[in-house]
Amino acid sequence: MRLNTLTLAAALLAASQLAAAANVSSISENFEGTLSHWTDRSVFVGGAVQSAIVVDPLNAANHALGFNRTFGAGSLFSVDTISTTTGQFTVNFDYLGLAKAGSVAGNLGGFFGISQGFPGTHDWIAGTLDGFRMANGVPVIGLVDDGQWHHYSLTFNTTIGNTVHLMFEDYDGSGGVAGDVFFDNIQFNDSSVAALPLNNVPEPGSLALLGAAALAAAAVSRKRQA
Repeated sequence: MRLNTLTLAAALLAASQLAAAANVSSISENFEGTLSHWTDRSVFVGGAVQSAIVVDPLNAANHALGFNRTFGAGSLFSVDTISTTTGQFTVNFDYLGLAKAGSVAGNLGGFFGISQGFPGTHDWIAGTLDGFRMANGVPVIGLVDDGQWHHYSLTFNTTIGNTVHLMFEDYDGSGGVAGDVFFDNIQFNDSSVAALPLNNVPEPGSLALLGAAALAAAAVSRKRQA
C-alpha cells in the first residue's frame, strides 16, 4: 500500500510538472537548485528514482546531475520543450566520467540526447559508447571518460523534428555501474538565438515544426576547475 501511495504521489507530481510545461527557444541548468524543471523516468516505468542532484566528486562546493541507476532510452527529461525555427540546435554542457568499482573503463555510459516524449521518438547526440550512431547514421560525439571534467559545445541538425525535450542517462548497455557519470552547466537553444545564462528563466520559443537533417559540428575543451 505504501508503494502504491508513493507511486501515485510521484505520478501526481509529474502531472503537475507537465501541466506547467512551456515551449521555449532556450533553457539552462546548473543543478544548484532542484529538479523542478525535469522529470525522472521512474515516474513512467516505476522503480527507484534514476537521477539526482549530487555533490561534484571533484569539487565539494559544486553540484551536478548524477544517476542512481543505469537505464536505456533516457533517465531524466526536460519538462519544457525546446523549439528551433532553423532545424538546428546548439548545446553546451560539462561532462565527467569518473570510474569506480564495477565501471567499464572508457565506456562509463554517459549519454545526452533529444526526444519527442518520455522518451517517445528520440535520438542520441553524444555518449561514451564507441560506434554508437544517431538515427541518420552519423556517429554520436564521443564523451571522454578520464576522471576529469570536459566542456562540450555542439551544433547539430535535429533528426526527430523541431520541438524536443532534452534527455540524459547512465546507459545500461555500457555494462557498468550507476554513479560514475555526471553532467553540469547545460545550455540548450535554437541555434539562431543566444544561449541563456545558467538557470535564467526561459523565453517562449517558436512552435514551428519543420524537417531536419544531419549532425554538424562539435568542439571539445577542458572544463576549468572552480
